[in-house]
Amino acid sequence: MTTHVHPHSSVRRRLGDFGLLALPGGILATLLVLTSATGPTLCPFALLTGVACPGCGMTRAAGALVRGDWAAAFAYHPLVILAAAWVAGAWWAAVSRRLGSGRRIDPRLTNRLVIASAVLFLAVWLVRLATGSLPPV
Repeated sequence: MTTHVHPHSSVRRRLGDFGLLALPGGILATLLVLTSATGPTLCPFALLTGVACPGCGMTRAAGALVRGDWAAAFAYHPLVILAAAWVAGAWWAAVSRRLGSGRRIDPRLTNRLVIASAVLFLAVWLVRLATGSLPPV
């Protein structure tokens, strides 16, 4: 039995590999160029309620972090390093899987880490809400 290989499948795979490897550079370039303190609010929660959500300020924080302004990054959102670690870890897992060398992480561990992160985001939001230190909407 013979199998038919699509003639463009290797090209698609290489383009996918390139896109996956180029993704961090694209994200960093976008954060460097497009993030500013004066940009419009895009958060649906903030637009509907007039109050910043638990993740509000994260894009501006990431932009400040990429520009090396750590004080501004933490002022926009104190959990910016945690979010950056999640994004970097997800990217690394995707690259590892694509290269065939990725070990599977126990889904129970991932779920616990996601829940712990969500609880931490909620706790930080409540403290910032109580102290009036949420970013402007």
